[in-house]
Amino acid sequence: MPTYYCNLPQNLINETEKLKMANAITRRHTEATGAPSWFVQVIIEDDCHHSRYLGGMEAKEHIWIRADIRAGRSKAQLHQLMLNIKDDVAKITGVNPVEIWIYLNNIEADNMLEYGHVLPLPGQESMWFEALPIELQARLEKLGINHNNFTL
Repeated sequence: MPTYYCNLPQNLINETEKLKMANAITRRHTEATGAPSWFVQVIIEDDCHHSRYLGGMEAKEHIWIRADIRAGRSKAQLHQLMLNIKDDVAKITGVNPVEIWIYLNNIEADNMLEYGHVLPLPGQESMWFEALPIELQARLEKLGINHNNFTL
């Protein structure tokens, strides 16, 4: 459901720090929204073939995070989520927080398909989970979720 695209300057952080960043973003999203962690996808790109420019000048330490997330969160939730992610990313990367930009894009749940199924509308999560094939329910339960603790 939520997909965070993180664009970093090449070689800014190592693989261990990338894992820390992915885990921090996942944790912050789950804390802010109640979404299960197995829905959170984090993509970290530091491809040497891309350069970022701001005002016509190369931005050597600029980090840009763009996220497509499920609509229905309050402004307060979204603001706190962005501030927490910014703080965590700054701590992990050592980049000045003013160089970290975050864009959250809300998508209606019924415009998303994951695990082969259109996502539920708010309030219909339990019915959605119970309607999944037993094999998929078992797979998701291994990731730490079941119909008793399922929230989005």
